[in-house]
Amino acid sequence: MIKVMHVISDVKIGGAGRWLLYFLKEIDRQSFGVVVVMPRCSLLRQPVEALGFKAVEVDGMADRSLELSMVKALYGILRREKPDIVHTHASLSARIAAKLAGAKAIVLTKHCIDAPKTGVKRQLSTLINRSLSSKVIAVSKAVRQNVIESGIPEQLVETVYSGIDALREYSTEERLAARQKWGFAEDQLVFGMVARLAEVKGYPYFIEAANLASKKLEKARFLIVGSGPKEQELRESVRRLGLEDRVVFTGFMQDVTEAYNIMDINVVTSLSEALCLTLIEGMSIGKPCIGTDTGGIPEVIQAGLNGLLVPVKDAEAVADAMVRLGTDPWLRARLGQYGREWVQQNFQGKAMTEKIQLIYEDLVKG
Repeated sequence: MIKVMHVISDVKIGGAGRWLLYFLKEIDRQSFGVVVVMPRCSLLRQPVEALGFKAVEVDGMADRSLELSMVKALYGILRREKPDIVHTHASLSARIAAKLAGAKAIVLTKHCIDAPKTGVKRQLSTLINRSLSSKVIAVSKAVRQNVIESGIPEQLVETVYSGIDALREYSTEERLAARQKWGFAEDQLVFGMVARLAEVKGYPYFIEAANLASKKLEKARFLIVGSGPKEQELRESVRRLGLEDRVVFTGFMQDVTEAYNIMDINVVTSLSEALCLTLIEGMSIGKPCIGTDTGGIPEVIQAGLNGLLVPVKDAEAVADAMVRLGTDPWLRARLGQYGREWVQQNFQGKAMTEKIQLIYEDLVKG
């Protein structure tokens, strides 16, 4: 059995956390033993343990990639657990500890696109990643290109698209009940966005688009799912625009299945996005989508086939796309059906996990 230790520093469950949970659901438990190291009080602990995997909590590593004081603690865990492979999700502290502990292989999955580095910063990044990574897994072609441009040799980088298990599609009765729970009527058209309430997600453009689209779509309503540092600011924007009766904030939802079943159209207004699991999750139950033309999003949205692409930071373009879909039920149905098929063909959790297992086997053999 190959023993793998995943290290993730996220306290809340974002894209990397959801990636990990989909991976754990599909891994071959006869061939791979997995333990997950995470910050104390991480929301990942309960779902990881519910899947039957050991969770190890560590003080002080919450939402930090590099914390030198954590290297010693992680080194101790590594010496105790003795994994063959250490698979990290941004945690530079863990990669340093893994190198010191003599792990056979160190894997880094890149879930984001970094700003370009130049000069000394680029040289330092190249040196660190070359010496502390046996393999870098990029979740999209856009991420792979970004990693290579940062100075990582091409032969170290492999693209493995993030995969999911298709969400459960609610019955008509369940959907209506969920809508009523959050104050949406059966005949209203709900545009939803599922993401952390952080600057990079571009929520101000979603809210401004909601304001513009509402002038043309009487029955349009808007669902914001998530929590984060921009929540108060966004709520104030909604109040200032007089949209309180149209916009619903749910806060953090452990299981976003309900949110996707409530909405009619899935929207992403991110300023930067590695791939975008929220688009893939919505597509899995036939939700047409609108997404910004950045990072890996164009690898998910085939413009005009399974969704609509709009420029980044362009609320008017988002509003126009909302109105186009809101007034054309046939287009919504066509995009939704093709999106469902696209996810089945390209973004399955089982296929993702099988590819990563092959990488593990090659690294241990090599």
